Amino acid sequence: MEYILFQSGPEFVILTSNFNFQNNMQHDTFYKHHNLSVEKYLHSLSAKKVSISYISSPNANFLQRVRTKSSLKKTVTVFRFLDQYKIEPTTNKTYGALLQHLKLIRTFASGILVPKSYIWPVDSELYLHQHTSLVSDAHKHGLKVFVSDIVNDVPFSYNFSYDPMAEILSFLDNGNFSVDGVLSDFPVTPSAAISKFCIFSID
Repeated sequence: MEYILFQSGPEFVILTSNFNFQNNMQHDTFYKHHNLSVEKYLHSLSAKKVSISYISSPNANFLQRVRTKSSLKKTVTVFRFLDQYKIEPTTNKTYGALLQHLKLIRTFASGILVPKSYIWPVDSELYLHQHTSLVSDAHKHGLKVFVSDIVNDVPFSYNFSYDPMAEILSFLDNGNFSVDGVLSDFPVTPSAAISKFCIFSID
């Protein structure tokens, strides 16, 4: 199993594992309005022998264009899900509705990045509901699954007894599924959780 630690926040960040670039292109339209081409920029990085391991975006059309670039054939494209009720501009469907179209997503992406509530929903009192089948469904379609919104300093489900490592482990080792990576502003915490999980797996 491969685990990738993303650090969210800046537009371009370094993967904590192999020191390769992971680029999250959140607003492709913004660059278009300023007559800038993200694809050309990515191609220029590739020409300089900069390894771009992952590109994520909530815009399906942008990822479709990236997949056609020969210089980025080895780059893993990740479709980023936003709030379930927001509209994805290419398909004109809500991100929640696109959960039912994983086969379509696989045509332009190798993985998906989803908020943690897509996998472990919580109620208004911050107690966990039954996990969804999203991770298993995505894996059946050949999609890697990365989870976001992993934080240390805001309220999360009481089921984890205020322990952020326990929350992370619920996405890695629960007997039913395991995500392929974690996006966090606090990469030390998921790194420690993954290390703990790997040690237990070996034992």
